[in-house]
Amino acid sequence: MDPRLQRALERWKLTDPRPLAGDAGTRQYFRVGHPHLGSALVVLHPLDTPQQADDSYYEFRALQAYLDPLLRVPTIIQSDDADHCLLVEDLGDTTLERRLVEHPEEELAWAQRAGYLLATLAGPLTLGAPGHTFFMSRAFDLAKFEFEWDYCRHYFFQDFLQKDPPRWLDRMMEDVHASLETRAHFFVHRDFHVRNLMVHGDRLVAIDFQDARRGAATYDLASLRYDAYWDWSKEAGRALIEPLQGELGWNHEALMEELNLSALQRSLKALGTFGYQLVHRRKAHFAPAVPRTLRHLRSHFQRLNHQDGVLASEHMLRLAEDRLLKG
Repeated sequence: MDPRLQRALERWKLTDPRPLAGDAGTRQYFRVGHPHLGSALVVLHPLDTPQQADDSYYEFRALQAYLDPLLRVPTIIQSDDADHCLLVEDLGDTTLERRLVEHPEEELAWAQRAGYLLATLAGPLTLGAPGHTFFMSRAFDLAKFEFEWDYCRHYFFQDFLQKDPPRWLDRMMEDVHASLETRAHFFVHRDFHVRNLMVHGDRLVAIDFQDARRGAATYDLASLRYDAYWDWSKEAGRALIEPLQGELGWNHEALMEELNLSALQRSLKALGTFGYQLVHRRKAHFAPAVPRTLRHLRSHFQRLNHQDGVLASEHMLRLAEDRLLKG
């Protein structure tokens, strides 16, 4: 047993630790018995090393305190700074993805709730964020975009598809990144999708927000509207878009112009992540997200009237499906 987990059990009188799958990061999660609450979660964040400090623990705590008044996030029950260990409320196992699978008839209602959260992120949480905070000081700038595109080139194209991306896509992404950098004025969750929204009663709770930063107003909308884990109906898609459009005061054409750019960048970023998780970490549960994300990518190119992109996406989809079938 991890010594930090053992100390947490003894310190907070917890019992019966059971590891949970966690996310794509390096945090470890354990569901434990709690003497008063019934259950809770122990979260072990990475410790600092002589080579590199890891700020995720402190960033989670700071962001939790900032978000909590306006956006429902997990409550921190106890903390231990020396061990980078948190005891947080147990929200159960029902992600928005699972709820939608089990109750598809509720899709519109949950889309409306999620749309309200998107408007809150781009509205009050952006207006209230002091410019000197760590999460507004870091941004989706050219360096960040280029890192994510290189990650996609390496892990999705070269490692997963075993081919290089077309040269025209390199040139196109340079233009997309340059445009999005000038639009990075808003607080963004940065990983806002149906697996990072928990259903708790009749409310949505946002998790995995420690990588929040300054970005385009439509970044989180792109993550959710073109989700790698769920296909929204057209009616639900409108319910996601309309609250943000109202909050920003933009017309539909202006919103869609930026959303197309954000969606293109976000889908390629996600494909890089999936390539790494499948090839190097052997996490097969990411496999269904690849064809869905490539279909989204094709739709982005269709909206941009980019025929080369449509054809390339279809080719990548065939290659990816063949790669997945071969295991």
